[in-house]
Amino acid sequence: MKFSYGFSNLCGTVYRQGNLTFTPDSNKLISPVGSRITIFDLKASKTVTLPFETRKNIECFALSPNGNMAVCVDIEGRAILINLQRKVLLAHHSFKKPVKDIKYSPCGLYLAVTHGKHVQLWSAPSVKKEFAPFTLIRTYTGQYDTITSITWSSCSNFIACSSVDMTVKILSREPIEGWKPVTLTGHKKPVIAAFFRSTSQVLSVSADGAMFQWEQCSATGRWRITSKNFVNQPGNVFVSSASYHTNMLVIGLTNGQFTLYDMPSCDIIQTLSISQKDISTVCISPSGELLAFGCQGLGQLLVWEWQSETYILKQQGHSYNMNSVAYSPDSLAIATGGDDGKVKVWSSETGFCYVTFHEHTSAVTAVTFKPHSNVLLSGSLDGTVRAYDLFRWEGLGYHTEQLE
Repeated sequence: MKFSYGFSNLCGTVYRQGNLTFTPDSNKLISPVGSRITIFDLKASKTVTLPFETRKNIECFALSPNGNMAVCVDIEGRAILINLQRKVLLAHHSFKKPVKDIKYSPCGLYLAVTHGKHVQLWSAPSVKKEFAPFTLIRTYTGQYDTITSITWSSCSNFIACSSVDMTVKILSREPIEGWKPVTLTGHKKPVIAAFFRSTSQVLSVSADGAMFQWEQCSATGRWRITSKNFVNQPGNVFVSSASYHTNMLVIGLTNGQFTLYDMPSCDIIQTLSISQKDISTVCISPSGELLAFGCQGLGQLLVWEWQSETYILKQQGHSYNMNSVAYSPDSLAIATGGDDGKVKVWSSETGFCYVTFHEHTSAVTAVTFKPHSNVLLSGSLDGTVRAYDLFRWEGLGYHTEQLE
């Protein structure tokens, strides 16, 4: 008998928190699932969860421009270095403070890391195992509150830092004679993200929906606002996430709605409500065809093709604790039941959930497959036992036990 069991996949959840990233070919989506990393192959419709994990839940991660290396940082600032091609863990590192964002430079030689009110510049580790793969080059100061987002310019010479202090600071990677760091002010709420449209043009988005376009004057070198636009939403609706790529800006709102803009004209291309909770993170594929959304409140992961207006991927895990799990007799399906009252059936081959039953009104405490049939049974704290037909994906009926 063989007892050399190895980790294969992770079922039951698809997204917990943190940022999403597409691979350079746009065929795969990398999602943090708790303390692990799951890779969704959008072309082959399969998932792979890497066999190593961080100590705590992943807060953010960065993917190298060539897609070979990844740095994952947990909520306490501890990081792991991964070779994605060989699926090998190369090193551990501690940044000694919680990290809100980490980004590779476009040239792939540097790492920019938020460190509270500061930004640290590190040399990017190589694919080989080294005694000290992370080397600190310099630390930037000057902002008065936590930095939440960082973005590189396409030339890898400048860094834009967005902060809770409602400012955007532009830093130089290397010291330039006569050049001083630039602070862009004017927002009335914390800045969610800032993006380089070019070396002399910056786009910033704040939580109140203000979108400012900045430009540097070639004669004086001063920065000025060239355009102001606002996301007008009724009630207490704020911007929760933003992403920019090739003149396209995607903004996620706290009401579960996203809006796609054409920049710099700021014309609305598409608006759609995709969730009941706020959109925690958004990402645009390198090809510009796909939009990825992560909703932390519901554990949702969505991939939307905006040109054809179709879902490429739509998955959701259990919102609360998972109480029971059962393998089908043919080992092709896994059934799970949770405190959210849902019964989900997952494919053991692909790792995707392909059917969800919502009939229970309380926590599901037990699930089991009936032998030699395609019937799934579930028991719940609502006092019912329900049966489901896995061929027609519908309920067959329920039984209620009357207690005297």
